[in-house]
Amino acid sequence: MIHFGIKLTRQAIAKRFTKEATSFVKRLLAQLLVSNLSKNVEVFTHSCFNRITIKDSTCFQLPVNMEEAYPGSGGSSSNAAVRIQFEYDLKNLNVLDLSVFAFNDQDLNNAKETLGDIQKDDLLIRDLGYISVEILQGIDQQKAWYLCRLNHGTGVKNAKTGRILDFAKLEKEMRKNGVEIMDKMVLLSERNYPCRLVIEILPENVKEERIRKRKILNKKKGRKSSKKTWARTGFNLFLTNCPNRMLSTSEIRRIYGIRWQIELIFKAWKQNSQLHKVKKMDINRFEFLLYAKLVWIMLQWKVTQILDMNMSINRKGRISILKTYKALSQFRQFTITLIRGQTNRLKEFWEWLKELSTDLLKHEDRKDRINWRCVENI
Repeated sequence: MIHFGIKLTRQAIAKRFTKEATSFVKRLLAQLLVSNLSKNVEVFTHSCFNRITIKDSTCFQLPVNMEEAYPGSGGSSSNAAVRIQFEYDLKNLNVLDLSVFAFNDQDLNNAKETLGDIQKDDLLIRDLGYISVEILQGIDQQKAWYLCRLNHGTGVKNAKTGRILDFAKLEKEMRKNGVEIMDKMVLLSERNYPCRLVIEILPENVKEERIRKRKILNKKKGRKSSKKTWARTGFNLFLTNCPNRMLSTSEIRRIYGIRWQIELIFKAWKQNSQLHKVKKMDINRFEFLLYAKLVWIMLQWKVTQILDMNMSINRKGRISILKTYKALSQFRQFTITLIRGQTNRLKEFWEWLKELSTDLLKHEDRKDRINWRCVENI
């Protein structure tokens, strides 16, 4: 506390971490989520969708003394763990949700509880954890659209014949005829829920690697995969209620491919904010520090988005999330002085960031990764 000319003992600091202090930081985070540092600029300007929302969660273990507030899965894992839900609108660059739960509050429960938040003509891009036939029907009822993968355990029937789809036979036919991708209208599970299934065949080497990884996982978990599961390992299988005129068969894989970038976001959080490293401490202290870190993360997120839009408008490429978070973390102390009101060097700092972004923070395209700038014309 040398900057303020005061002295505080460890005990005095510890007493400041109260439920009231945590509530204050929570309100600060909530206000930050609904505020904007720049004008709303649509990324997908020609899209037929109202919003394009990507959602996922990240989890990490906690010391055992937090078990009551944040129960974990138990077993070989910690008895205490936390889950953070994150959802953002890729079209309008808005954060829609950043909330903290116990690990046991699974993604599927969250999907059910947030069905009412879906708006007409939203496109929801989701991982398997958020998907069930009930959820898909709920999205339909909200007059919205979805794009997700097919769960291994979900039964699939040909909508025309009513017969179970034979994926082993289908793979042989597609490889024999050189067909890389196709789609079918299908019925899911016992509810006979109709939707569109897009089937993309994998190269043999990718299929073999997928089989190898599944065998390792099965051995680790002490379980066996069904014949149905093995028959599907040669495919990428996507479900959607979007008609072909909205998303063509060839576009489906590209659009779903942008979901991976949320994993990069979580990686950036953990690498540069050390979000997942928690020592044994009082629960009030932990919650205060967690929400304070989330506030810091959101400030970095907003700066990253502005730099990214600036790059895009000037046709200089796009920003790397990992590189930008790393750069901002290295100037944490300087940024803190700006937050405290010492804004005389703000313009200088911003110009420096813009210059840095065009050289050192630029995203480098990879053949095996799809970036969302490649699909902004949907």
